[in-house]
Amino acid sequence: MSLIDRSRPAPPPTREAPQPAGRTTSRFLAWFRNPRNILLAVVALVVAYLAVVPAGTMVIASLQGSFLSADKVTWTLRHYSETLGTSDFWSLVGNSFAYAAATAVVCTVIGFGLAYLVSRTNTPAKFFAQIAALVPLIIPGILNTVAWALLFAPHTGALNVLLRDLHLPAFNIYSLAGMVLVQSMHVTPVAFLMGTAAFGNMDSSLEEAALSSGAPPWRVFRTITARLIRPAVMSAALLMFVQTISTFEVPQLIGVPGHKFVFVSRIYNALQQFPTDYGTVGVIGIFILAVASVGLYFSRKLGGSGAEAQTITGKGFRPTSIDLGKWKWLGLAAFVVFFVVAVALPLLMLVWSSLLPGYEPPSIAALHRLTLSNYSAVLHTPALTKSVTNSLITAVLAGAIVTVLSSLVAYITVKTKARGRGILDGLATVPIAVPSVVMGVGILYWYLTAPLPFHLYGTLAILVIAFVTIGLPYGMRYIVPGIAQIKDELEEAAAVSGASWLRTFRRIYVPLLAPSLLAAFLYTVIVAFREISAAIFLYTENTQVVSVTIYTEWANGSYPIVAALGVFIVVFLAVIVGLVSLVTRKTGLNRNRH
Repeated sequence: MSLIDRSRPAPPPTREAPQPAGRTTSRFLAWFRNPRNILLAVVALVVAYLAVVPAGTMVIASLQGSFLSADKVTWTLRHYSETLGTSDFWSLVGNSFAYAAATAVVCTVIGFGLAYLVSRTNTPAKFFAQIAALVPLIIPGILNTVAWALLFAPHTGALNVLLRDLHLPAFNIYSLAGMVLVQSMHVTPVAFLMGTAAFGNMDSSLEEAALSSGAPPWRVFRTITARLIRPAVMSAALLMFVQTISTFEVPQLIGVPGHKFVFVSRIYNALQQFPTDYGTVGVIGIFILAVASVGLYFSRKLGGSGAEAQTITGKGFRPTSIDLGKWKWLGLAAFVVFFVVAVALPLLMLVWSSLLPGYEPPSIAALHRLTLSNYSAVLHTPALTKSVTNSLITAVLAGAIVTVLSSLVAYITVKTKARGRGILDGLATVPIAVPSVVMGVGILYWYLTAPLPFHLYGTLAILVIAFVTIGLPYGMRYIVPGIAQIKDELEEAAAVSGASWLRTFRRIYVPLLAPSLLAAFLYTVIVAFREISAAIFLYTENTQVVSVTIYTEWANGSYPIVAALGVFIVVFLAVIVGLVSLVTRKTGLNRNRH
């Protein structure tokens, strides 16, 4: 007999009783009654808005037939075909790639070379070596470019005058080689930081074994060290390439006078002409964004699977210090040369130019014309003091907003199991992949077209938004390691005692994170104060910031005023950098930023 009685109809399958609509609604409302959930949702929306809107608006501009016009909206690929199909564009690509690639090679070789001397050799005076390699970070890119333009001015530049006195050919700063020189001196410190992190985290057991077997140091470096560090070198070179391809100051101040046009100078010129070709600008912006995204993708991939990942072991180790013998003094000489070229010469040129009524090369006769009138003019010229005030306001506001946003995003990604926290973390770091010039143009396009009940263009608020977007990844860099060190048991104890989440965050996390919050705030202030690649597209006459003022004064030929203003800025940023260094040294944050 069959185990199943087929004469009876099979019972209908059981189904779970549907949840009443009221219960689902009540759960939804209960979720939003929690202030913690509301705050975290708002933070996620703000971060997504900041990260996605600029790039999205650029895409729309590149696809519309008549962007920012009263005509009917039409969608077309005409801008892509017209831009990408011209020889001028591919000439622009060639210049941009040659400029960025050469700079990436030069600064990576110098930066990693100096990092190797500091991290893995017995080069003397390492503290001076580190100062020499990092001080260029204090000098804003626009001031660094101005100083080198003065040093190598065709007829009156101090270094060109010296070369001619030595019967050597003068150096043409307004050339591709000049662009590479100036940009390399500016970004080499970043490569140095990446190099010290890579060399410091690399287990040296293989090198020790090779040295013990009698291999000479140069062969050990070539066959072992160089191979282990190769992924980190490639990662750094790609990052330098991405940074260089989107900077404004060198292409505009050095490249344009020498008729060496790259992406950024083409975008700036297109936005200055009438009528503005928004579609072409959008296409170039999307092209830069695509190149930057690919470069950063491979940079992270190489960095994540390179020397650091392959050579760190579970055993404690200290990197071997290689004895260079008498060559150690050559290592120190390398740092002295770099300090003189990258720090002393630009700063001395700024100081010298700021003390003269008009620019002239250094000479004994010029000492009789030294004056402090330029500093007085800076302090008593309303337009100049207003730009400094605008920079302080926007930088401080951006620093405060970034600090708050970064702390909340870090809490979500590190301390919660909220769905999508990985996406939120990715969105917070998206601005690294969006070049500042694309960010500035995208924000400009959005706030010119967004159907908002208020207008932000022409206000400091639009600059603050740009600086917050650009500074968010840097704030995360400081706060994430700090918040990861706080044990969950502290928050659990507060919850058991009946404290609300807001009170717990305010009374536990904020005091413990104070050093990280301060470092994030100060570093964001530095980034905002120096930023020009985005600000140059967003300012108006009443919202001009100091980096833009330097550019406009330079374009007007006011070199001594630019130099005096630059000295003030360098002193101010040096104080801020000193505070950041003091905070990170006392709290050990510098060990967590690799």
